[in-house]
Amino acid sequence: MLVIVALGLLDPWLRRTLEQQVTVRTQGRYRLRIGQLHTSLWHRAIQLQGIQLRPVKDAAQWSDTTTLPHLLAGVSQLRVSGVGLWAALRGQVVPVDSVVLAGVTLRVLHLPRLPKQPLYALLPAHIPGLRIGWVGAQNVRAAYGARRQPTASLRRARAILRDVLLSPAGAADTLRLAYAAWVEVGVAGLAVRDVSHHWAELGRGEFSSRTHCLSLDALRITALANPRQGGGAPKVGLTLPHLRLTGIRTTGLRHRRLALDSLLLTTPRLTLTPGTRPPLPLPQRLRPYLRQLTLAHLHLTNGFVRVAGQPLNPTIHHLTLTATDLRVGPEPDRAAPRILYARAWEARTGLITATPVPYYRAVLGRLHLATRTGLLEAAQVALTPTVTPYELARRQHRQVPHLTVRLPRLRASALDYAALMRGAVRVGQVVLEQPRIWSAGDARLPLNPAASSITPETLGRLPFRFDIRRLRIRQANVYTSYVAPKGGLGRISLNRLDATLTNFTNDPRRMTTAHPAVVRASGWLQNQCRIQLTIWAPLLDPNGTHRGEATFGSAPFTLFNPMTEPTRMVRFAQGRIDRIRVRLRVNRQGAQGSMRAEYHGLKLALLSRHGGGDQRNLLTKAGATILNGLVVRDNNPARPG
Repeated sequence: MLVIVALGLLDPWLRRTLEQQVTVRTQGRYRLRIGQLHTSLWHRAIQLQGIQLRPVKDAAQWSDTTTLPHLLAGVSQLRVSGVGLWAALRGQVVPVDSVVLAGVTLRVLHLPRLPKQPLYALLPAHIPGLRIGWVGAQNVRAAYGARRQPTASLRRARAILRDVLLSPAGAADTLRLAYAAWVEVGVAGLAVRDVSHHWAELGRGEFSSRTHCLSLDALRITALANPRQGGGAPKVGLTLPHLRLTGIRTTGLRHRRLALDSLLLTTPRLTLTPGTRPPLPLPQRLRPYLRQLTLAHLHLTNGFVRVAGQPLNPTIHHLTLTATDLRVGPEPDRAAPRILYARAWEARTGLITATPVPYYRAVLGRLHLATRTGLLEAAQVALTPTVTPYELARRQHRQVPHLTVRLPRLRASALDYAALMRGAVRVGQVVLEQPRIWSAGDARLPLNPAASSITPETLGRLPFRFDIRRLRIRQANVYTSYVAPKGGLGRISLNRLDATLTNFTNDPRRMTTAHPAVVRASGWLQNQCRIQLTIWAPLLDPNGTHRGEATFGSAPFTLFNPMTEPTRMVRFAQGRIDRIRVRLRVNRQGAQGSMRAEYHGLKLALLSRHGGGDQRNLLTKAGATILNGLVVRDNNPARPG
């Protein structure tokens, strides 16, 4: 009978004891209320319901000097079963079968700087540790920060921990995470905000140390520029429908090392406006958390990237990116050079748009690069002006070329990406397939008084090293139009142009007077006259000396009329070119050379803008007669005799 009475009084006594202990241990700052408490000595179990932990109203002095957090907590149900009472009495590690929590609500208002002591140090002195077979928590809700606008909030979470060893041995076991042999955590509706104008939202997340996997769904990160920092801070917006990490090995976390097998990012969308200050290198950003991070494989699919506030302002659609053997840390592998921390990268994109210079827009239909093989391919490349030729010249207050470029395919092979990261361009071969170029000029504005900034010698003085062994152009077409000072529009074209440029470099070891850059080209003028051209240009010659020669094949003089008639009011009425040969030598002081032309049957006609149907009147007809009779030789060389 006494045993029954004692057991009946055990539950109320234990409940009061727990409530009093909380008040004593927190120095009266907290009050614990337990709705119901039931014990079962036979099952070595205890069950609590309606647990409420609240700060005492008159204990409002929460300062950074206290080690207690300022929080409100509630647990609908807590059940502990299989407690090893005999081990507890003998001062041994206490075994516990399971601990289950349900309906947990936690609101943390303030977190002080907690002392760096392990969790097992909070156990009673006579208990060296706990070994819990299974710990579970479900329907967990939490928030941190001010009541009205919390810094972080969690709508729902669950957690399972297996074989938890809360002791010095468990803390020293590198195979354990949070003292557990394996951990499973699931969260939903996580939102984090801070005073630095950053916030993150997560729809759902799952982590399992047993399968070494982490998956995140519906992740959104936003970082707005802080007004207190002016324009120095960047603006970032990232939405990520799915992220999956596999092969998470946490054994090195004790030494701040983390190793991962693979990272998969699906359909990320990134918008970025960089700040005025350069961002910190990635190792410095990770240094407070990790000393070294390794990732065997990175795979990103169907990405979108937009960068604003920069000269290029690129936008990239349908980005697919893979990387192999990424390593971020202070110990670079000198035996195997890396590019942006990885042993190899490969990328494919859809449409890319950019603004490389004012008044122009660049478009790439597709891009493919592979650092392992040194490959770079681009398709459907276009550079188009956003204003008319006259408007471009008017805004520049001088004559300026108005260029449109379309390139169906570009391929670079043997590209040294490691050298490119160091600011040097080294390429084995570049091939441009069927480029088309439209160049428009307008003479109604003055010429540029400044000297040209793009000459062979200025290319040699570029602040970075470049070395292109061979540049090939296949089947190019160049269309030129020119508006004369009085408004006439002339046109001329180069067609089916094939060209090869070799030894295009500013490396002094390769570029010498004996071995200059060499351009060899052949094509057609107006699709009627065969042209062959060779230029020799030693790019490091301080005097800018280079030479060239060209030959023109047989063609009618009338091929020049589309340019000369509207701009110079001169028409080639008849005649044919047999051959023209030009030799030229150019330096910074000037140009000199010779031209030999062989032709026959040449007749010119002078035109008038106010003439008849053939743009001729009596004055121009008389002038043409005098010109053809006294000035123009109709055959060259002269006929025999």
